[in-house]
Amino acid sequence: MKRALPGIALALLIFAIPACTPERAMDFGPDQEVTAPPDDQLSVEIMRDFDGKQFVLGHNDREAEVRLAGWPPERHVLIPFWLGVNPLYPNFLRPHVGRIYVISEAVLVRPLGNSEYLIRAGSTMFKSDTLFETRHTRYADSGKLLPMVVRFVGTRVITVPKDAPETGTVTEKVPVLREVSLPMQTEEKLPGYARFELQSRT
Repeated sequence: MKRALPGIALALLIFAIPACTPERAMDFGPDQEVTAPPDDQLSVEIMRDFDGKQFVLGHNDREAEVRLAGWPPERHVLIPFWLGVNPLYPNFLRPHVGRIYVISEAVLVRPLGNSEYLIRAGSTMFKSDTLFETRHTRYADSGKLLPMVVRFVGTRVITVPKDAPETGTVTEKVPVLREVSLPMQTEEKLPGYARFELQSRT
């Protein structure tokens, strides 16, 4: 009987996969982005304290352990990592619109204009196209992104060029992440990471 269980589980998975489409995975309700501030006190404080500032990331691999450079070592805030939206398992660790996350696994693909970039972000195993809105930084090239505090503000349908060598465009519904903090503080420039500069404020 024990040997039969893995086979049964596999069969159930095969039958379940067709119902788990990207459209279902990206169904977060009305296609509109959140503009109102968070409604929980911790998120309000994170939005305020980390806005446009660098931070130090701890070594906790379950939740992001973040603190501002001026904080004592024992003081920190725990923020969930952004694991993306998995089209095969849309309810697994599903993100919540309006919540604060830390991107730790992301690659900048190309700029889209108006301080928006196409990135691929998520877990180590699964990264999906994502729209990244910056408020403090401007990126000069592609490459890996340093960890940063972001807010998941909704979804949007975008049309972007396909990756070379393919030609043409692809239209897809993607999550939208809005920049809160500056990229994580580092001692030196890291190879392979996208170069950025601060946007001038007028």
